[in-house]
Amino acid sequence: MVDNVAGDDVEPKPAKNEASSDASGVGSGDVKPTVNVKLFKVKISFQARIGKIEEPKPVPIGVVCEVRHTASFFTTNARWKEREELLGWVRRQGERVGFTVCIDKSVVERPYLTMQCERSGIYKPPKTRKKLNLKGIGSRKCNCMFRLKGFFDKDTNNWWVAMLCGMHNHDLDEKLLGYVIAGRLRAEEKKKVINMTKSLTVPRNILTNLKQNNKESVTTIKQVYNVRTRWRKGQRGNMTKLQYLISKLVEHQYVYYTRCNSEETTLEDIFFAHPESIKLLNTFPTVLVMDSTYKTNNY
Repeated sequence: MVDNVAGDDVEPKPAKNEASSDASGVGSGDVKPTVNVKLFKVKISFQARIGKIEEPKPVPIGVVCEVRHTASFFTTNARWKEREELLGWVRRQGERVGFTVCIDKSVVERPYLTMQCERSGIYKPPKTRKKLNLKGIGSRKCNCMFRLKGFFDKDTNNWWVAMLCGMHNHDLDEKLLGYVIAGRLRAEEKKKVINMTKSLTVPRNILTNLKQNNKESVTTIKQVYNVRTRWRKGQRGNMTKLQYLISKLVEHQYVYYTRCNSEETTLEDIFFAHPESIKLLNTFPTVLVMDSTYKTNNY
C-alpha cells in the first residue's frame, strides 16, 4: 500500500536547465537536468496469521500401539444351524486369544450379523443437560479395527462367518477379569442367584458359590447385584417400592397403619405387625416389644 504523504503546502523546487560553458566556449554535456521530485512514503501492509496451536492428545493408558493379528483363530469352514451357536463359537475363540466380542449390527430381514471387539469405537458420553466433568476419566474404547461378519445361507439354512479385519491396536489380556461380556451369567447361574436371594443369602456368598462351581468364571460382585436388582424390579412391575410393600402386607394379612402429611401426598409414618405378634400381644399384654427404623431410603 502506497500513501502520498506530501502535503499541498510544500512547494516544489523550480527546475534548473542551465548550460555552462567551459573556457573554450563549448557547452559541457556533464550537466544533468533536474525534475520536480515529491517525497513519498512506502507502507507495506503485513498481516501475520497464526493458527490455533492444539495441545498434543495424551496416549490412552494401558494401550500398546502394536498391531495384533488374530485372523487365524476365526478362519474356518464350519457351519452352524442357529445364530446363537455362531455367536457362542466366536466368543469362545475370542476368550482363547484374550479379548471379548460383542454385536455391532444385526439385521433380521436379510439375516446377517456384524461383530466387533469390545474395545472398538470411541467413548460417547451420555446426553444430559448437566455438563459432565470428564477430566482425568479414561475409557476402554480405543477404536479397535477387529471385525467379523456372519451370514445366513437360505439354500442350506446354515450360518457361516467371514473375516473382515483381524487386527487389534491394543494389548491382549491373559485374564478377562473385569470384562462385562466375559463375566455375564448364564441362564442357570441367574436362576441360582435368584433362588439364593430368596433364601436371604448375601451377595458375597452368592459370588463365592458361583466361583466354586465354575473355576473359570470371571464374574464380579457388580454383576450379581445387577441380577438381583432386575429380578426385584420384575417382581414390582409398575409399582413403587412403597406400593409393593403395602401390597405384600395385604397379601400376607399383616396389621398395618399409615399416616400422611396434611396434604395427603407424602407418607410420613407406617406401622405393621405380624398376625402371630398380635396373638402374642393378646396372650401376654404386659410385655410389648417394638422396633423403629429411621432415615430409610429403601422400603
